[in-house]
Amino acid sequence: MHNDRYARRDLGRYGLLQMRSLADPATGAVRYWLTARHVRGSVVLVPTLLFTDPTVSQQHPWDLYVFARLVGPGGAGRHERPLTVNGIELAGRNAIRLDKIEQIEAQRLSKTGITEPLPPPSGALAREVLGAAVEHWATRKDRAVLESLAQRSTAAHFLNHYTEELAQREDALRHAQQDLAETRRRIDLLRELAEPAPVS
Repeated sequence: MHNDRYARRDLGRYGLLQMRSLADPATGAVRYWLTARHVRGSVVLVPTLLFTDPTVSQQHPWDLYVFARLVGPGGAGRHERPLTVNGIELAGRNAIRLDKIEQIEAQRLSKTGITEPLPPPSGALAREVLGAAVEHWATRKDRAVLESLAQRSTAAHFLNHYTEELAQREDALRHAQQDLAETRRRIDLLRELAEPAPVS
């Protein structure tokens, strides 16, 4: 039986992966807590709809983002333990197409502060673990609800953004119209003063 909150996955030579998930009812983001041999911590899976402006016509090549670090469901501002694989803390974001889950690339922060791939053995384990979480998300019974929440949250965000932008542009337009009227007044006055005096 499928369970949207708890799941297990046999990873073969990597052992048993236990997954616990919690969806954010405001955004549709889902935090997955993942536990297996040499694997501990959590990631956040977010439908790409959450970051896509619905007023812009575009073809989005991805279905899902996997964030290694993100404040998520269960408490605003609370940071959960990021996922570690063989003691290496994952970082960065993966953009995933559900028909190409095998292309997940696990990353960590380098000493210079940029992301870099994990060493091959740890990278292989991380891909298996992240792939299992993505596959679970893709088959969730509430997936349509999560995507709808993401779209609604995004619409509210962009509605606020464009409402503020409209107010700023209307204000700028009012100032421009006032400046235009003042410039016309000056031109009219200067034309009157520049006209030759009538000869009597």
